[in-house]
Amino acid sequence: MKIAYHADDAIDAQLISDLLNNSGIFAQVRGAHMQGAVGEAAAMGNVKVWVNDEELEDAKSIIDEWGNAAFVDEEDAELFDDNDGDDSEQHSGQYEKEPQYKVLTTSFFIIVVIMVFAALIKI
Repeated sequence: MKIAYHADDAIDAQLISDLLNNSGIFAQVRGAHMQGAVGEAAAMGNVKVWVNDEELEDAKSIIDEWGNAAFVDEEDAELFDDNDGDDSEQHSGQYEKEPQYKVLTTSFFIIVVIMVFAALIKI
């Protein structure tokens, strides 16, 4: 057997394995249990999808096709286009940055509250 795909985590590997198995190529995920043993960050990249030697090229082409697939065709893309009104142009920058700042502000606030609480109880 040969390695057809190096995954970042077990979920990614299982998705590729299922894709290959559903395409008629026998695939196995190996290294998925390492995440529990050595932690999430240390196991990244050590989870692999293995296939039979003679099916390696077919597996790689299926993986490449899946990775390059367009999930929405051009006709359907118009349904998801946000530029349908005059005011969308005015607010476009605001919507892109707002969620990031909310997360950062909330995280900073939580850290400050924890530090103040820890100082009050003298941890």
